[in-house]
Amino acid sequence: MIIAEKEGAILRYARKDDMSQIDEITIICYTPIHESWVAIQSEEIYEALKDPNKTWEDKKTGQNHELFAEHPDWVWVLEKNSQIIGFVTFKIINIVAGKKLGIIENNGVFPEHAGTGWGKFMYRHVLNHFRDQGLHVAFLETGLDDSHIPARRAYEAVGFDRMAPVAYYWQDLRMNNPGSTTEEK
Repeated sequence: MIIAEKEGAILRYARKDDMSQIDEITIICYTPIHESWVAIQSEEIYEALKDPNKTWEDKKTGQNHELFAEHPDWVWVLEKNSQIIGFVTFKIINIVAGKKLGIIENNGVFPEHAGTGWGKFMYRHVLNHFRDQGLHVAFLETGLDDSHIPARRAYEAVGFDRMAPVAYYWQDLRMNNPGSTTEEK
């Protein structure tokens, strides 16, 4: 089913046979984010925390597959000239009785189409879908590192205007503990 059209592109519900393209876009778009995350944590902490049985690529693409298996209507693709060039996933969750929250999840556009408004096009339609479902609030999570600058600009351009900065801290416990003393009380 077609959700929207623009400049020869269509935004539509994903089909099972679209998942390999969604995987490809996910890996391409999330590689710089993953690399930034590893650099922020440190290679040592990243290695200590990662699942030894699953690559980050498998974990990230698996999120899309799990969502598609449960709610295929929450995975949309952007197609131009019979090629998928982008995708967006979202969730609608119950917060408390009668109150729901719309959450934009994984999304991306092939780099050759990035910066041309396609992300904003998809987000606007997801937000309109949330409104059509009677939702009052939309949410998303993104990083404050440089690899997320384009995403933050696009989210702000479609009206996301409230942000709570969050700090994640890690400590490699295999290293000396600089905060301890032998005479702690």
